[in-house]
Formats: sequence, structure tokens, C-alpha cells
Amino acid sequence: METPKTAEQCAEIVAAQCLAGRVRRLNRVITNLYDRALQSHGIKINQANILVFLLAYGDASPNEIGTRLQMEKSTVSRSLDRMEKSGWVAIDGNGPRLTVRVTEPGKQLMVDCHEQWQDAQRKAFALLGEAGAASLKEIADRLKR
Repeated sequence: METPKTAEQCAEIVAAQCLAGRVRRLNRVITNLYDRALQSHGIKINQANILVFLLAYGDASPNEIGTRLQMEKSTVSRSLDRMEKSGWVAIDGNGPRLTVRVTEPGKQLMVDCHEQWQDAQRKAFALLGEAGAASLKEIADRLKR
């Protein structure tokens, strides 16, 4: 392969081959699909993912949430702040000993928005196709290991 000599040639190669650009675009499309579905409940998919994590694994510190969900510290902080103001989570303790737990309204929100999540899930599967959805799940599961 010949080495590109201009910025335009480099850009053509990156545009044609870059996995990061494709993953970012896919992320935006899928995220928007779920966010629109959950909008009537006032929750975004990243906040729903935090609720799911806490309900599935129990109370956790903001740091644990960020590590397990691979979320930026600022995103976790901003999301938890909004979720606490909405009454979906309670944050106990202070400093490095903070613990986040789901409140009863947060648990009810999970139940209330499940149907809309299922609708978004069906749309995402339709968009990705059976093979694409299976590949995405396989790749994500590999990252957990």
C-alpha cells in the first residue's frame, strides 16, 4: 500500500476504513433510538443503564458505576445528580465513601418504562438485523471478560 501524500488522501483512507468513526456513529443512532423511546418518562438510556446496573448488582459507589459501565467520571456524576433530583436514586455518605442506591420511585420507573424499552429494543434489532445484533452482543460480552 502506498503511503498517502496529502491530507485529503489520508482523510479518504480514514473515512473508508476507520472503525472508531463507525462505532461512534452507530452509538449515536442507537442511543437516540432508546432516548426517544424513554423520553416520555424523563429518563435517558445512560441513566437507565445506571438504574439497571444498581438493580442487578446492588448499591455501588459512583466510581464502581463508572468502572463497570465504562462511563466517564463526569458523565456518571452528571447523571447521578439528575437522577437524585428526580428521586430515582439516593446518594448516601460523603467523599470517597459515597453509596448510590435505587429508591422506590426509581424501581417503579424501571417497571413503567419497560414497555418503551422493549419497543426501542425491537427497533434496534430491526436496524441491526439478526446477525448484526448477535455480533454486537458477542463483542460486548467479550469486553466483559
